[in-house]
Amino acid sequence: MKKKWGEPRSRQDVEVQIPESYLAKDYETQERRKLSFLLQESAFSEHIPIFCIIDIDLLPAEEKALFDGYGITPHAAILLGQTIAEPFLFAEQAAPGNRGDRISSCAELITLGYLMGFREKIEFQGYQTALIPPSPLPDTKLSRMLAASRKGVVGRSQRFLAGEYGAWHTIGLLLTDAPLMGGDYRYPDITVDLCDGCRACLDACPCGAITDDGYDEKRCHEYRNNPDNQEQASTHTVMKCMRCMTACDKKRIKELLK
Repeated sequence: MKKKWGEPRSRQDVEVQIPESYLAKDYETQERRKLSFLLQESAFSEHIPIFCIIDIDLLPAEEKALFDGYGITPHAAILLGQTIAEPFLFAEQAAPGNRGDRISSCAELITLGYLMGFREKIEFQGYQTALIPPSPLPDTKLSRMLAASRKGVVGRSQRFLAGEYGAWHTIGLLLTDAPLMGGDYRYPDITVDLCDGCRACLDACPCGAITDDGYDEKRCHEYRNNPDNQEQASTHTVMKCMRCMTACDKKRIKELLK
């Protein structure tokens, strides 16, 4: 299957992705397929770069437990995200008149828009949802949840490495009690170590928050929120440290995935 958005997909292209476990003819399974394809086609038509469904019911107990505690009993999780070509999309912006309070970065707002749109689609069908917003910083739990898609791995920085995009993305999750098929046929499951001995993010971290022993969230936040370590890009826009993302070498990862 080719990954380009504009190329037509035949019925065979669509059906070939369906695992045998989802091929039963009973009403419930047919409705699962129907809703999954509706969401998938919506993601394609909206040109959302990163889309994948996790069938939580099929996960091992340890991974399944990651999705507990969000107010619903989820059967599926939908990854929705934006690829990042320019770090400026992570600039934190405050609108005039809001007393300088941080609103968000452009990258986060784009992904939140995807998540809110899909929340409406699913709740319109009568199902419940819970939204987990993207994090511009390493978030070990969120990264492990995203890695349950098998479309990426948790990197040494504790960021989720989304296949060929590496750390250059912003991704959130939409949990739902809707029964959905897992997967995304555009991309194969990741079966290799995408870091593969690379130390770029460790060497790039200016405050030692990322080490061989793990990620020190407190140290990272203190460094980023220190005005001496920030760049005032404009009156209402501040650039904070994103070196562990920008150090991630997408070209090297693409070579590994060939």
